[in-house]
Amino acid sequence: MIARFIPAFVLLLALSVAAPAARADGHLDASSAFIKSLADRTISVVTNTEISSEERRDKFRNLFREGFAVDGIARFALGRYWRGASKEERKEYLFLFEDVIVNTWADRFSQYSGQKFEVLDAVDEPSSGPENVALVLSQFFTSPTSPVIIEWRVASQGDIIKIVDVKLEGISMANTQRDDFNSYIRNNGRKVSAILERLRIMRDG
Repeated sequence: MIARFIPAFVLLLALSVAAPAARADGHLDASSAFIKSLADRTISVVTNTEISSEERRDKFRNLFREGFAVDGIARFALGRYWRGASKEERKEYLFLFEDVIVNTWADRFSQYSGQKFEVLDAVDEPSSGPENVALVLSQFFTSPTSPVIIEWRVASQGDIIKIVDVKLEGISMANTQRDDFNSYIRNNGRKVSAILERLRIMRDG
């Protein structure tokens, strides 16, 4: 259930991404270049056998923070329960959310073996705010004949660029995470403390 920390998973999928062909729209080029740079550094970290697991996690954490709108994704995942959480619960939740992602995936994907990943296109997506939003279409080959379609939703404003959601085969991972978290809280007394306890177990387990 709560193991679906997809943002980190998708960060690791971007291991061999090539930017789409040059185009007139600057923010699409910037989004593609951002993912390319992030991907290059990520594969360098997760495949480096000369660093300890702790060092790998620290470097992965920095890349995750740089690449994803972590706080925004975490708050979205908690949904309406964010509003009812205390200041202390919110603070702990944000820390735990990040810790579980880093601890779960940094070591697991150190065994990356070069699966093929390629970008197909990048298009504008409507935005209700001042930011530009690009939808970067890509595919990841789990086998030579079985590509998984991945869509990256990348928001940019000035020099700030962040990944805010990912769709796998048309399914929003941010929405999926929110549904999972909200279901768990509803089934455990409708208390944020329930999800905090579950995340603590996952982090420490």
